[in-house]
Amino acid sequence: MPLLHGGRPNWPEDVFIQISEAETGRAVRTHRWKYAVTAAPDKTGSHMGASDYREAFLYDLAYDPYELCNLIEQKSHRPVASVMRNRLWRRMQEAGEERPHITMAAVTPSGQRYLTEFEKEQ
Repeated sequence: MPLLHGGRPNWPEDVFIQISEAETGRAVRTHRWKYAVTAAPDKTGSHMGASDYREAFLYDLAYDPYELCNLIEQKSHRPVASVMRNRLWRRMQEAGEERPHITMAAVTPSGQRYLTEFEKEQ
């Protein structure tokens, strides 16, 4: 109930997610985007976290609510990944974790895809 105010959801700007059962990972979600990293395969990690992660996925929840199209490698979406990576680092540090190294995903051409400046910050 504290999230509801005047009949309109009063959600936080972003939400931090810790993944620790099947793999060690961290994610951050906004109303529009979901960005996640997983522990680098050559590094040891535990449910407590890891010092090295690699980008795993970026989903545009407005256009892909079922998370079928991973945009993490799309050149057009690198600015969004950068914004979300910074949000993730901030949330991890707020949770008491050290700021880890995050290896960016390989970049592939985006073709005709592009984002407006407004979309990059959502």
